Amino acid sequence: MKLTRIKSNLNRSKCLQRNNTFTLISASIAFMSAGTLFTWPSPAIPKLLLPPYNITIDQASYLTVIPPLAMIVGTPLFCILLDKIGRKKNLIIMGCINIVAWLLIAFANNIYIFYLSRAITGLGDACGFATLPAYIAESATPVVRGLYGNMMMIIMFFGQFLVNCIGYYCPIRTTAFIMLTIPILFLIIFYFMPETPYFYIMKNDEENARKSLQKLRRIKDVEMELKQITADVQRQMSESSNYSDLWKIKSNRMAIFVANIARIIQQFGGISALVVYTQYIFEQAGGNLSSGVSAMIFTGMLAGANIFANFISDKLGRKSSMVVSSLFCGIALLSETIFFYLQDNTDIDVSVAGWFPVVGLAVYVLSFVCGLGVVPTLLLGELFSTGIRSKAAMVTNIVFAVALSALNKLFQYLLTSFGLWIPFLFFTICLFIGSIVSFFIIPDTKGKTLEEIQQMLKGNKK
Repeated sequence: MKLTRIKSNLNRSKCLQRNNTFTLISASIAFMSAGTLFTWPSPAIPKLLLPPYNITIDQASYLTVIPPLAMIVGTPLFCILLDKIGRKKNLIIMGCINIVAWLLIAFANNIYIFYLSRAITGLGDACGFATLPAYIAESATPVVRGLYGNMMMIIMFFGQFLVNCIGYYCPIRTTAFIMLTIPILFLIIFYFMPETPYFYIMKNDEENARKSLQKLRRIKDVEMELKQITADVQRQMSESSNYSDLWKIKSNRMAIFVANIARIIQQFGGISALVVYTQYIFEQAGGNLSSGVSAMIFTGMLAGANIFANFISDKLGRKSSMVVSSLFCGIALLSETIFFYLQDNTDIDVSVAGWFPVVGLAVYVLSFVCGLGVVPTLLLGELFSTGIRSKAAMVTNIVFAVALSALNKLFQYLLTSFGLWIPFLFFTICLFIGSIVSFFIIPDTKGKTLEEIQQMLKGNKK
């Protein structure tokens, strides 16, 4: 048993050495930029409600609704570009879009310019969610694909933490100029990174595929892996890849079903609403800590806890991670529901436990990152064959955007109409249901090559 563990650690070490970590981290900076823009309403909304902006909470709520609506519009375009111009160029476009979004925020003087910025943010999200999971999945070796996929989420949550910190202490314009440096840095660094070998093989460019693989693995002799990738891509590309084949072919049908269910469980667990309304939630909750400090703790824990989440996820596997994560997130939000119900609807003095909302959300964060935070994104890059990946990304991104837009608006409506406990109760019920659903439908893809996952979805055991 001990010898097996030693061999496993040695194999993992070799795989880490054969992955260009700098390339994969630099690609993930695109998600840091996306994370800052996504979470910007959290520190911005309390400021926008005051002079000189004086917007209403209803107007502010559309700052969280517009990006996913724009994401629906932009997703078909970027999914087409994913196969036309490649993963790398798509990510560069995303960086340029994020720069425009921050410039609009910096110079906005009315709510409509902010709305335009949020629409452009949604286009960047469409590009990022269609592209980055594919880039990571096609660039990393199977054993550590989960590690690098999780790194993508760590960097995104760090971006959310960063904008909460800076946005709380700085004016909106100053925050925008500071955050603008992130997409600029991404473009400078990522420009020198390679395209994925899978894309080059799709374009019958074996020489560039070889060079890409040599850069990604940091070794010269990549012929064996190149031969395997070529065979896998050619087999997958030989299959029909029309949109109708997402439903006709068993492996595609299973993949699209699992990917969408995993993402819906994640979103109905409340994470996006909690992130974009963090400071407003803590303002409404009261307590001993300021809303800004509470928001920093919340998003800081999201970023920090994700560093260790991969080890737990790898130990448990994709299925168990989703089940356990959903269950414990539900328990955490149930405790929040009870607290806010007592605060809003009874004469019980809960002021002595003013620290409880932060602690409850801390438990939620620790539970979230161990499964719900990383597994849905990993599955997007793992479940689909090369020929159908861009079309599948379009469908999953649209489903994700619809759920995100609806839930953000629903959260604001429930919060302002009934108080904090009702939206928390809604998310609690969804999480308990999600835990049961995950047990029955989420497959374990850890450590498998992309081709092995395809065969598993087809029902081939060998």
